[in-house]
Amino acid sequence: MNSFFFRSSISETAHHSRPVALRLLGSASLCTLGLALAMGVASPAHAADLTQANQPAGFTPSLALPPSLTSLLEQETLTGDWGGLRTKLEEDHGITIGLTQTMDILGNVSGGIRQGSTYDGVFKPEVTIDLEKFIGWQGGTFYAAGYVIQGHGLSTYYIGNLLTVTSVEATAEVRLGEIWLEQSLFDDVLKIKAGQILADENFVISETAGLFVNSTFGFPGSFGTDLPDGGPAYPMAVPGVQVSFQPNDAWLLQAAIFNGNPNGPGANTNGMTFPIGDGAFFIAEAAYTYMPEGGSEFQSSTYKVGGWYNSEKFDSLGTSANGLPLGTGPAAADPLQYTGDYALYAVIDQALWQEPGTDDQGLRGFARFTISPQQNRNLIDWYMDVGLAYTGLLPGRDADVFGVGFAYANISPTLAGNVRLNNLLNGTFEPVPDYEAVLEVTYQAAVAPWLSVQPFFQYVFHPGGNAVNPHSIVGAAIEDAAVVGTRIEMTF
Repeated sequence: MNSFFFRSSISETAHHSRPVALRLLGSASLCTLGLALAMGVASPAHAADLTQANQPAGFTPSLALPPSLTSLLEQETLTGDWGGLRTKLEEDHGITIGLTQTMDILGNVSGGIRQGSTYDGVFKPEVTIDLEKFIGWQGGTFYAAGYVIQGHGLSTYYIGNLLTVTSVEATAEVRLGEIWLEQSLFDDVLKIKAGQILADENFVISETAGLFVNSTFGFPGSFGTDLPDGGPAYPMAVPGVQVSFQPNDAWLLQAAIFNGNPNGPGANTNGMTFPIGDGAFFIAEAAYTYMPEGGSEFQSSTYKVGGWYNSEKFDSLGTSANGLPLGTGPAAADPLQYTGDYALYAVIDQALWQEPGTDDQGLRGFARFTISPQQNRNLIDWYMDVGLAYTGLLPGRDADVFGVGFAYANISPTLAGNVRLNNLLNGTFEPVPDYEAVLEVTYQAAVAPWLSVQPFFQYVFHPGGNAVNPHSIVGAAIEDAAVVGTRIEMTF
């Protein structure tokens, strides 16, 4: 979440003309190649062992890694320390520069609106400045980030689902992300942040769920669907103020207020409009972290509860402005509008088992639940996700992580009832909305500190909540979709 840039060159025409079997083979090959690359590149220490073990004098094995490559795989970033400049900037001036590229190569091999493969990616430059080192401002921090978003969204153009299959899918553009000032007070007990902020960087977060590629395991798909324009979540940073209070290592209380709509009255072009005055979005959370005495961070467990309120206008899912059910009557009318909306949530991020003799290997699990009680204005009225992640599952791959996650989004009964009514009155057979769910299985292989390769599989149940396929001449529902792909993350 990078001067390197990658983009798929396969055209949509090629997607449509390629037989399904070949698409399946090509997408599966990407996963296999990615995993083979990650598993086949040994850690630097193991590479050194291969070079020296059990070889005759003067023999150089053809598969041994040269010293230059071994050194490269040990670096924290691909571009290294820039001749000492990176260290000097951070230690002497408090300036830390980050450059990352995330690349998702993926395709739906069956189901969805149509089959095809695509690429989604984002390059993220960021800078953090410790203002005490920089200008003597005690407790001050400045942060700024941007996005160079690439690709052609698989969910948008090929599947039609709500729980977007990759967390980087967005409109291809260059845009400003977060930019804020933070003041820390009372030995970091109280922090106040102001600027353009993302709620999904701080609220409703499960660290364990962060392994997964599907976007819903970050900012829950229920919030991204119900809030105006997706709310203050990637890539839509929104003007706001955030306050956090951490009296001890166990407790963290935080709250934030943002502009009610990320786009304001128009379009927040490239993140440079800084909209204010369009209602308010308020979110608050209490978190408790349990750490066993003498335990490692891997053994910690975190429990969170929170909620949000948005004062904007929300369209009714079942009633027209004229008081009749939506879609009925002599003339179609706009939806009735309601003022305000709210939701509640809970998060459990739990240590389950630690391998004996290790500090950071074993099994962790998570579960999250959200409820949006006002079914007449929320497309998803309740949502849950659960998952497991095992670090160091395979021998010799101590930093790799294997995970299985499942998410379920329930579609509002108000909308379902309206569709049933319209079917009855009009003699139609439109699919009745019910739910959307996704299963993800993934394996993140740590090739180097700056490089990971992550093959994944997702199965999307009832895309769009059992929505109509726009390409179906009989109005059939979108078929369940099978998605395969590989995520590559690089730090420069």
